[in-house]
Amino acid sequence: MNFTQITKKALLPFLMATMVHAASDTSSTNQSLRELPSHYNMIVALYGRPHVKTMGTLGQQPLAQTIQMAKAKAKVYEKAWGAGKHVTPGFDLIYEMATASPGSNGKYVITLNQKTLMEYITAAQKNGIVVFIDVQLGKKSPAQAVKPLLKYLKYSNVQIAVDPEFSVDNLSVRPGKKIGSITGQQINEVQHMMRDYIKANHIKDDKILLVHMFTEHMVTNKKAIRYTDRVHLAMHLDGHGSPSLKIKTYNGLYTEARAAKVVGGFKVFYKQDKPRMNPRQVLGLEKASGKRVRDMPRIITYQ
Repeated sequence: MNFTQITKKALLPFLMATMVHAASDTSSTNQSLRELPSHYNMIVALYGRPHVKTMGTLGQQPLAQTIQMAKAKAKVYEKAWGAGKHVTPGFDLIYEMATASPGSNGKYVITLNQKTLMEYITAAQKNGIVVFIDVQLGKKSPAQAVKPLLKYLKYSNVQIAVDPEFSVDNLSVRPGKKIGSITGQQINEVQHMMRDYIKANHIKDDKILLVHMFTEHMVTNKKAIRYTDRVHLAMHLDGHGSPSLKIKTYNGLYTEARAAKVVGGFKVFYKQDKPRMNPRQVLGLEKASGKRVRDMPRIITYQ
């Protein structure tokens, strides 16, 4: 049974003091980990599930057309930014989709078949497109969901994304009934798994771990989060709402001090955002509803 995502609630103000504590780790002094890997200046990605039109723009047309759309959107941002830097097109691809029924394994997720995943990874790699393999968790812990994905990190364009919204591992309800959460310790566990795989398999490029959230509660105990060698952590604000509310929330989270600790991300909804912000407004180069994004997001997704 396919499960259409619940409508995102309006973005809520974040508790700024609880975002990310830059505690010591082997790489906590490495400034580069607080930015995207060096081969990316900015990523603009299409979000969704292959062949599932209700989940986002990525699944609403054939792959060849999706590739052209992703490239075109990246070019729009290059022009809007005007900094002479390359904007990389991307896919934020839902690999494990939350469902209303538990399924045969009781995990409340439907896993994309490997053939389709590899079709998108291979086509994206040929076209200079980055792929975030995104998991909606269900009854799986972040580590359980990510472990089978580590083997795909051998592809230079593959990154990993985790969506706490549909995490019900510690809840007695199905996905969609209540907004889920993960902990700072669980984020660390995933980062450590990624780091260990990268090093053990002599992977040249650093990788990105993208964590979605649109309420403060979706990541608890943020003070536990540590920098991890070879992994660049990004926190992605993926709620919809008016420009004024989205900008207020984003700026409340990404103060100058906090923006120096993690990469910022911003999602634009084609249907739910009214009015929809244009690229220069998303990047903070123009005001929207009298407000301005202060810290330029480096990962932007479109759903």
